[in-house]
Amino acid sequence: MSLSLPVLMYHYISCWNNPIAVSPERFEEHCRTMRRGGWRGVGLEEAEAFFLRGTPLPPKSVLITFDDGFLDNHVHALPILEQYGHKGTVFAVAGKLETAGDVRPTMADVRNGRCMPDALPRVDAPYVPHRLGFEERQDMFLNWNEARAMEQSGIMRVASHSMWHRTVFVSPEYDGFHKPEKRTRTFDRVDAEVVWGLPRFKARPRLANRAFVPSAALTEAVRALVPQDKDAAFAFFKDPANEERLAALVRGFAPEYLGGYEDDRTMEHAIRRELAESKELLERKLGRPENALCWPWGAFSPLALRIAKEVGYTVFFTTAMGSNPAGQAEHIHRFKAKDKSGAWLSLRLHLYSRPWLAGLYASMRI
Repeated sequence: MSLSLPVLMYHYISCWNNPIAVSPERFEEHCRTMRRGGWRGVGLEEAEAFFLRGTPLPPKSVLITFDDGFLDNHVHALPILEQYGHKGTVFAVAGKLETAGDVRPTMADVRNGRCMPDALPRVDAPYVPHRLGFEERQDMFLNWNEARAMEQSGIMRVASHSMWHRTVFVSPEYDGFHKPEKRTRTFDRVDAEVVWGLPRFKARPRLANRAFVPSAALTEAVRALVPQDKDAAFAFFKDPANEERLAALVRGFAPEYLGGYEDDRTMEHAIRRELAESKELLERKLGRPENALCWPWGAFSPLALRIAKEVGYTVFFTTAMGSNPAGQAEHIHRFKAKDKSGAWLSLRLHLYSRPWLAGLYASMRI
């Protein structure tokens, strides 16, 4: 019987060079290593029963998870999981899943001669040239037909990773201004009205923080100076003198006039909406109850946890490392799967399947 269930955390299964990407070839090595070592990727339902009711799991069970809902999880990960007899779970940002479209081809279709490699979606190149001259971030996400097909296969389950995975401004401190330019992060959208030229206030995860709200006076003053058409805003910021005019405008606001903090009622409403809408959408689109929530960035407040329970979530996944004994549904640990060898992964599976070793290893943060 498993004493501690290791939970793997993947994001991109992609050839893209990124710290949270694991190449398809490396992911296949991971799945092959697990199978040869007797490990089995279990389904989310099995893991929920273990965490909620203490239902035993066989030794060498592992839960394989993928955050965000990227299309490469369908194109690359799904066929590999199927090939090696594992199951997986996608924690999808529900609002990002595409509402239309057929089920797109996967690597299995290429291997079986049903399509050519160039017919696969552009999942390994999230940046595309923008006509204004910078690279634009265009991550590709699953659509709902693909989510349903993955669940019907019995191989992949799609669960909640919130509705939008957004941040909030958290203080009047700022660094630069919002302008049309290359975005380096997928989830950098702020839960607020953001006009071109608004200061880039310090931001943190929505579900763990009280929002700092820019004042209406500041927003209108910036809007009056900076064109809000994207092309015109880009041209505005090409002139350093314009940016200095904007900086002078913002410096003219005393700190207390830059904005203020949302009240308790507003914060609770925003958190409830973020959590409840994701759950409702997944249940309506996939036709079954949704119990599991993976916190975006692993960040949440006591208020967010209370609200999540109130709207009906019962199993909660974090990004913290540690052991996962039976009955621990409120704070399930995961560890990041890196683009490293199968031997690297095998060692960590052995560590995280033993409660005291998992706790010791996580405290060392190696």
